[in-house]
Amino acid sequence: MDFFKDEKKRLISIALIAVAAIGLLFYELDYKRPASLIDMHREGERVIVELSDKGSCAFGKEYSTDLHWVSADENHACTLDIEDYQTNLYVVNRYNQLSFTKENLDFSHVESITITSGDVYLAVGGKEQLTYETTHKGVVDGKVILKSENEDIATIDENNVIHAVALGTTNIIASYEDLNDSIKVTVTDLIVLAPREFDMQKPFLPCGAYSKEENDLIDEILASRVDKAGRHTRAGVVEAARFLALEFPYRINYFTENGRVDSYVNKYCDGEGRYYHLGLYLDPSRYEGINKNMTVAGPTCWGCLLNEYSYDRVRANGLDCSGFVSWAIYNGGFDCRDLGAGIASDWPDLTDLGKKLVLSEELKADRLRVGDLLSGPFGGTVYEGGHIAIVAGIDPDGYIYIAEELGYRDYWGYFIKKYDKQSLLRYFFYRVDMEEYYAGEDGNLTDFWINE
Repeated sequence: MDFFKDEKKRLISIALIAVAAIGLLFYELDYKRPASLIDMHREGERVIVELSDKGSCAFGKEYSTDLHWVSADENHACTLDIEDYQTNLYVVNRYNQLSFTKENLDFSHVESITITSGDVYLAVGGKEQLTYETTHKGVVDGKVILKSENEDIATIDENNVIHAVALGTTNIIASYEDLNDSIKVTVTDLIVLAPREFDMQKPFLPCGAYSKEENDLIDEILASRVDKAGRHTRAGVVEAARFLALEFPYRINYFTENGRVDSYVNKYCDGEGRYYHLGLYLDPSRYEGINKNMTVAGPTCWGCLLNEYSYDRVRANGLDCSGFVSWAIYNGGFDCRDLGAGIASDWPDLTDLGKKLVLSEELKADRLRVGDLLSGPFGGTVYEGGHIAIVAGIDPDGYIYIAEELGYRDYWGYFIKKYDKQSLLRYFFYRVDMEEYYAGEDGNLTDFWINE
């Protein structure tokens, strides 16, 4: 009987030892079982690491128990914040035993790409620099790819310069991996290439030369030019003056005003020798902006016949000198009011926008700047003014280019006239320093309109 009792104990002991051994074996296998990688992908500024089993994950330069360990969730996924875009990944199993390491991970990436130069408007043969910006994290070595959707219309070269080939529209696309941005390029015959100097043979604007759609597009082009130069800056005003003289294919006729939007000895008038509005006055659709209570003989677009009451004669509508200057300042982003040219004591005029300085002294001191106004003696003495213009350019040889609307002798209409210093003094007496009026930044100001 004792024998059977002992045998039973022995078998139980053996069974217990076997169970313990098997348990230890399974524990050992489970203890060492790795949490293997199933998938890893970035979502914004986090990385999702999917494991085959429970475990924890950490980023770091080298393995350490002091790393910021993140436990896997119920789906066996770790969510790690990216703190260093070049790093290593360490994964431990449920018993904190190192399962694996992935070294030299690079989570650098471009977040966005934006073409900053905006839509482009060119004449055939024209060109414009495209600019873009990328926002990125880490060190990004990839290159942004620029291409034209239709190279028969416009191309883009290795220096990111767009070249207009033929009339039409296309898109320029900037892409980086799966990110992209695009701009529209319009190649049009509504503008011409800006010449090296003003074309004195430029024809006068005929009546009805443009449709509403064409007037709309020209206004878009002007607004784009001003925006790129810097609306509400000195450069924006200069760009408006240059556009009307250089890229617009016609000369605007001189027309003695029938009155102004702002009172001028009680002569209120709009759109007759003046046009104090954004854009060009080329189509009857623009009459909607004209105050019908402030018309004398119109409304009539630029280039169309209108009675000029000052001289009791009919001629093509256009601008006078101060009408042009007010228009350029307004289209450049400043509301200066529809002011006149004469140096008056009883009502405001354009010379009141800045400090009046004797031009001869300013030229000697080399203080004349593109965007300043010049006041001349036409219609009065040198002290009374009567003529007003904008400095549109100063070239490297010292020649000064004046944007002005003139109505005398061989000079009629709006154009840019080239002067040397001595000839300039025969026509103008004051420099109107516009530094305080324009204030702030100059914008993308250039002294001249041709990049030599």
